[in-house]
Amino acid sequence: MQALKLNSKNLSLMEREASTALSLPRYNRNDLSPSIVHIGLGNFHRAHQAFYLDQLLEKGLVKTGISAINIIPDALPLEDILREQDFLYTLITKSSSGEKKVRVSGSIIDYLNGSSRREAAIRKMADKRTLLITLTVTERGYYYNKNSSEINADDPAVKKDLKNPAGPITPAAYIAAALKRRYTESRLPLTIMSCDNLPSNGKVLKNCVLFFCRQLYPEILSWAEDNVAFPSSMVDRITPVTTPELGGELEGEYKIIDRWPVSAEDYIQWVLEDNFKTPLPCYEEAGVQLVKDAGPYELMKMRLLNGSHSALAYPSCLLGLKMVEEGISHPLIKTFIRERYMEEVSPTLAPVPGIDLDQYKGILISRFSNKNIADTTARLAGEGTSKIPNFILGPLSEAIRQSLPCDAIIFALAAWARYLEGKDEEGRPIEVKDSKAEYIKGLALGAREDPAAFLAGAGLENISEAGLNMAAGKLKQSLNAIYSRGIKAALKDVLEPRPG
Repeated sequence: MQALKLNSKNLSLMEREASTALSLPRYNRNDLSPSIVHIGLGNFHRAHQAFYLDQLLEKGLVKTGISAINIIPDALPLEDILREQDFLYTLITKSSSGEKKVRVSGSIIDYLNGSSRREAAIRKMADKRTLLITLTVTERGYYYNKNSSEINADDPAVKKDLKNPAGPITPAAYIAAALKRRYTESRLPLTIMSCDNLPSNGKVLKNCVLFFCRQLYPEILSWAEDNVAFPSSMVDRITPVTTPELGGELEGEYKIIDRWPVSAEDYIQWVLEDNFKTPLPCYEEAGVQLVKDAGPYELMKMRLLNGSHSALAYPSCLLGLKMVEEGISHPLIKTFIRERYMEEVSPTLAPVPGIDLDQYKGILISRFSNKNIADTTARLAGEGTSKIPNFILGPLSEAIRQSLPCDAIIFALAAWARYLEGKDEEGRPIEVKDSKAEYIKGLALGAREDPAAFLAGAGLENISEAGLNMAAGKLKQSLNAIYSRGIKAALKDVLEPRPG
């Protein structure tokens, strides 16, 4: 069979030749209502929230589609790609045993880039048919202060949005402008949901959006507080960067030409706070957990999965290990992550209803070992200045306050500081991808002389002077070991049995 371009016309041809591993949408996409708007279309959304909706559509339980919006310029010509493919895309899930499932998804029905079409983006969000707005814009997209969970009013982007509300930059300013439009036109309620990795993401999003309402549109504030819900959520699915090889694999094995496919692990989780102002898809029918409080689940995921990802990535990069499965297969790193790092982080968590933490940690190690999704340590190591405060410094602060062991947590920070030097232990260059690379690199290079300045600059706050001095001393000790004897010997020090 000749490979076919992915589009609605060719679905019937693909159906005839489909293998048992390939499934295609059988629902009528022309009947779908654009009641969900998603901000931040990328790999994760397509492998996660859009996947859940696709499952409901296939079961005939809903008739709603996703209108996707990006508000920063696209690296690829996504509008052209998706329009040519009738907004279809292919998701390949791969298990650790090598089993593949290939799904052509039809849950996305429209796309536009708001950075060049701001009015269209605002109009789409304000449309009376829109019942739910979701976001995956990464933590940087909230422009918030991590201590107060309020927007950072001193950020240059926030200041620009206050001066020019007609040309918003930040997601919160876009949404506030849409709420103003919605208030004027229909006053219909709305549910707005963050799907990003930050604590109390619904609360943070609400604070950021209402800040702009308060400053720019005070007449709608009371209505927004009463008629707009901001539920928190926890989302989880390891989704690596899409590579050209993925497209080649899809074309070679399944005869599908998709210019923007996505791959993911077979594990998936979504915990959603039951706090809505509008009718939503029956997500629970697709396996979503509806809970009263998503906070404990968020904390568990960020500190154990995301924190362990970072703690694994930096030693791996220093040893020249490029793939995540290589890192977790290294005996020293695996023991460090499972027997030290995770065990230090666990006591900093609140009780998580229905979760066996030991089982959860074991599942994480198995997921990290999935060589079939080809996840890279470079991806996990990137944007440390955004990730480290919540993923690693959060549990460190809690451990210090409770006088709990924290050597492994601090060692992870030492490995990050050494990584920021920009070369591995063989002297090979490491590309440090971080929006604040120069700032944090300067502190990292001086961390052996002034470890407290590095910790404070990274975001370690709200601890006593004695606690900071203790952490600084341990950081200096780990850094000296890494620089003088190498990462392997330094890891062995951390893995030595603890007294008592």
